[in-house]
Parts: sequence; structure tokens; C-alpha cells
Amino acid sequence: MRHVTWTLMVAALAAMLLAGPAAPAAEPQAPAEPAADGENKVTLSWEKFKAVTGLSEDDLKAREAGSFTLAWDEVEDLLGIKIEKVGQAKVRIPWQEFKALLLWSIEQKKPKAPPPPADYTVTSAEYAGTLTKDGAVFKATFKISILREEQWKVIPLLPATVAIQEVTVPQGAHIRLADNHYQLMTAAAPGDIQVDVTFAVAVREEAGTLSLVFDRVPSSTCLLDLTVAQTGVDIQVAGAQSVVKKEEAAATRVAAALPAQGPVQLSWERAIPEAEKVPPKLYAETQTLVAVGDGILIGRERINFNILHTGVRVLKLAMPKGVSILEVRGDRVRDWRVTDGELTVALASEVIGDYALNVTYEQAGMPDASAVSLPVLRAADVVREKGHIGVVALANVELSAPRLTGATAIDVRELPPELLAMTSQPILLAYRYVAEAFDIPLAIKKHEDVDVLVTIIDSAVVTTMQTMDGRRITKILYNVRNNRKQFLRLAMPEGVEIWSASVSGKAVRPARDEAGRILLPLVRSEGAASGLSAFPVEVVYVEKDEKPPASSGSLHIALPLAGEPITHLMVSLYLPKEGKYTKGWGNEPAVAGPLTVVKEFRRLIGAVDQPPMEAEGAAQVLQQAFQAQADARAAAAGATPIRVDLPLDGTLIRLEKILVLDEPLYIDVQYSGWETK
Repeated sequence: MRHVTWTLMVAALAAMLLAGPAAPAAEPQAPAEPAADGENKVTLSWEKFKAVTGLSEDDLKAREAGSFTLAWDEVEDLLGIKIEKVGQAKVRIPWQEFKALLLWSIEQKKPKAPPPPADYTVTSAEYAGTLTKDGAVFKATFKISILREEQWKVIPLLPATVAIQEVTVPQGAHIRLADNHYQLMTAAAPGDIQVDVTFAVAVREEAGTLSLVFDRVPSSTCLLDLTVAQTGVDIQVAGAQSVVKKEEAAATRVAAALPAQGPVQLSWERAIPEAEKVPPKLYAETQTLVAVGDGILIGRERINFNILHTGVRVLKLAMPKGVSILEVRGDRVRDWRVTDGELTVALASEVIGDYALNVTYEQAGMPDASAVSLPVLRAADVVREKGHIGVVALANVELSAPRLTGATAIDVRELPPELLAMTSQPILLAYRYVAEAFDIPLAIKKHEDVDVLVTIIDSAVVTTMQTMDGRRITKILYNVRNNRKQFLRLAMPEGVEIWSASVSGKAVRPARDEAGRILLPLVRSEGAASGLSAFPVEVVYVEKDEKPPASSGSLHIALPLAGEPITHLMVSLYLPKEGKYTKGWGNEPAVAGPLTVVKEFRRLIGAVDQPPMEAEGAAQVLQQAFQAQADARAAAAGATPIRVDLPLDGTLIRLEKILVLDEPLYIDVQYSGWETK
């Protein structure tokens, strides 16, 4: 018996319970009536029961052993129905039918799948067309997946602008024209269907180009198969993601893949025959700058190529003998190498038209007082080359080229601006060439270098104080401009004890050379608008006589001698105020030596009518500025700087000297009245 047998049987029993007493059968039967114990029961004749259930006596006998009784509420739960006023009815079911009923009940109670998001989807569209100048005929094949059931679907296929010639649709489907589209109407059950439509599209001709366009239905995939009954045709498919073209049997065939949306837009014309490939033709123009140094020539060359007909991926340059390539730069340069006196430059892709290459090279081992040919790289495999050459000097050399072959000397102002912009040095010689071969023998004459001043002391402010017991403390502040030297060398007086030294506001540790001079390490001056800027160098030292000086006599004060010229030396000498330092009965100081006694220091820079210079104040301002820098550096390093201030007191005598060179500096003072009380 099939699995649904007992389901139908129990449903039939349920219907009988709802309908009341059963109809009379061929045999007499007892009507349904309540049992004596109050239970509701249905009484059927044996033949009627067999007719309803479809069971034979043999079936019942075979199944009776495996049967069992279900309460009616259990049957309702399995069938998913509810019948009122049934009472305590029971149904006896064989095991196999109960198992089938149980499985059916489980399947019915499973959650149903959600409805599809759309009625249909066009999975693919293929257009196979034959193109002529009189028109185009396409056969479109649409594959459609129906998703919803039990309702009509309206599916647009083609725009109303095309002319349908033939259509094949599934049984029960129809084609109609609505909303400016040919539409497919179908009530097909879920599944895949196919629609074939043959239609014609008008072709336009303009300036020898044929074209057509029509809208299409969006589809997951869209393929075009186009055929033109002639060869040598160029077919363009707008928006195509891939196009494959081939010619066969006197026809041109194109297969193209289109994106999901967008119209079909085609154009075709007779293909222009490809021009016969010819070898590339190259022209070159060079701009070369040659710098002459000590025993070496350094060249920078820019080669501007003009490449015609066919692109190239390799450029070659002929190198003069003895030249070494340092750098090759240019757009899309992949690699370069030198082989047998030829520079080969490989490019990442073909270039055509204008292309620029920049090469830096050198030629070493050049002897002094010799004539060498200017090294210029020459473009190889070119139809014509022309160029300009500029020559500069990086050393003390005299350059000339009395004899020229294949080149012409020109004025420097005739050089191209690009060549003039290659250097900030003055270009001494300029040439132009157009010949295939040229030679410029450059005569180089080396001259002896002359030493120049690289360090100078703009001013030196000396402040010294003498005591009556023979002690003397001195502070000197040098205002230095330095370009190259490492040390400031000071020849100090004998018996000097240095207390402190600083350079540019930073404390330094002095050293001593083999000649006994004190060495103070210098820094390099920073650039300024008017040249190098100055920085201060300060030294404080103490002198002490072996025995106390007499009450009257001569005092000799020696000053440090710097190894660099001093433009303006200013000395402020403080002597004990108890003494007398004048000649005879006048007020003229009794001072001798190379320095001049002045009332006020002169101002060397500025207008003549400016007031005299206050050396003490200027030195103090300069010292304070750089002392602040020293304090900041020391604070950052976690140290406390040592500051030495002079206890200035006594009679002041000012002395100065303009332009101090390599000469001794001293002051001799006649004094009296140094009696101690």
C-alpha cells in the first residue's frame, strides 16, 4: 500500500465524523451512536470499512500484529487539523502506515522557503547578426529562469524600434507590444525557458562608416556574433569587454562580450591597410657642458632624439676613448651598459617622437699643460646630429682651443638656455657643430694656486686689570669669521694660567701645539647676505709676577699674539687708582708700545659722523648674547656653566691699533705711587 493510504483513510474518517452517520451500504449497518460508556465512536460495516481504507482481509490479518491505536488528539497533531466534539475517538493504524504518516507530518511542519526576490531573470542573451549596408538581421536567443509560480509574468525582450520577423516562444506564452517594447507574457511554472527572435535593424551610413544601435534587455551574459560578407572590414563594438576578429570564407566575423547593461552599438567600415613597416629614422641634437678640473674632465650631456616612422627600445651612443659613464637618466630607462666603446641604453617600452636622454661622464688622467680633445658622446645610427658645447673651469687653469675641425666657435650668449642653466659657473668657451666628425683640441694650462685668507678677526676687545701686588687678569673677546681653519692659534705671554675659553658661546678645552701656542677649536661661519657671519671666541687668563712690583717703575704688559690678522684691536687697561701714570706735570699718559692711546675707540664701519664706539659696551652685549646660548646648552645637558666676570676698578687707559699683523703686542706703562699702606 502507498505511503499516503492511511493519511487519506484518516482524513476520510475525519470527514465522516464531521458529516454524521454514514450512508447505507449494500449490507445493513448500524448507525453511529454514542457508546454506553459515553465515548463517541463511528460504527461502519465491515465491507464499508474495507472499501474506505482499501484494505483486504489478508492485508488486515498480515498487519494486525503490527497495528496499534492512536487517540484522536494525536491524529489531529499528525494531520495538522482540528475537529470539535469528537470526544475520545481512537484510530488503529498499522505500523508501516503510521511511519509514512509520521514522515509526512514532519515534512509538512518544516519551514517553507522564502519567496524569490523577482519573478524572473534573464540569464543570457546571444545576438547572431549579419551586417550589410542595406540593413542588419539578428537572431536573438534569450534564456530565462522563471522564479515565481501561479501568476503571469511580463518580460521585455526588444525595443519597438526593431522589426521582428520570426519568434519562437514556449507553449502558453505570448508576445505583445507595450511600453515601446516587445514583451513576453507567460504563466509558466518555475524553471528555464528559451525564446528565439529574428529581427531586423536599420543601418545608417555617414562618411563611409556604417552604424546601427538598439537597446537590449539587461542579462547576466551577453554575446555578439557578427558577420560581414566581405574581408578587410574594421568592426567597432562600443563598450565591448573582449573582441575576437577573424576572416574566413570571404567574410569577416567578430565575437564580442558586452557588459550586463547598455545598448548594442556597432560601426564598421573598410579597414585601412596597414602601412608597410620601415626602419626607424632618428635625428639628434645634443647640449654638452664640459667642466675642466684638476686632472679630470667632467661632462654632462643632454641628447634630444626625434624618432620617426617606428618606435625603438634601444638607443646607442658612441663614447670617446678614456670616458667613463657615471649616470644615465631618462624616461623609461630600464638598463644601460658599456661595450666596446659604445653606450647601449635599453628602454622599458618603445618610444617614438621626441625623447630626451641625460648622461653624466668623466675623463680622468689628463696631464697638465696638455691639449686634449673635448669628449662628446655622439648618437649612433642617426640620420643627422647637431649640437652645442660649453666649457667651464673648476680649477686655476687657462683654457683655449686655437684649432678647430668640423666645429665653430660661437659667443657664449648664443648657447641654448637649457645649456646655460646647467651650471652657475661662467662658461668660458662655446662651440657649435653639425658635421658628422669634429675635433676640438682644448689647450689646458695649469697655474700655481695662491693662498688666500680664509680666517680673519674683525675685532678684538681686550679688557685687563692690574693690581698693586703684581697680579693681572685679562679677558679677550675675538670676533672671528672662519671659512676653513680648525684652530685659532694664540701665542700667550709667559706664566699665563688660563681660566676659561669658549667658542660661539660654548665652553671648549684649549690645546697646546709643539710651538707652545694655545689652540682654540673653531667652528665654520654660517652664510649671511653679505658673506660669512662672525662668531665670538673668548679667553680669560691670569698672570702673576714672581715678586711684588716696586712703588714706582715701569710695567710691561704683553698681549697674546693671534695667528690671524686683526682688523681692529681695542684694549681697556685698568690700573690701580692710587698710582700716577702721566708724564711730568701734564696729563698725557706715560704709555709706550705699538698701540695708540685714545680717548674713544674709533668706529671703522659706518658713516663718519657716527658716535665713537664703546668697546666695553659692544663686547658686553656680544658676550651676553652668547653667554645666554651657553647657559641654554648647559641647562639642556644638566650642567651649570662657569662664568668669569672681571672685577673692573681703577684708572682706565684706552689703547687701539688698526690692522694687527704678525707683530708683537705689548704695553709699557710708567707708574709711581704704588706704596702700600
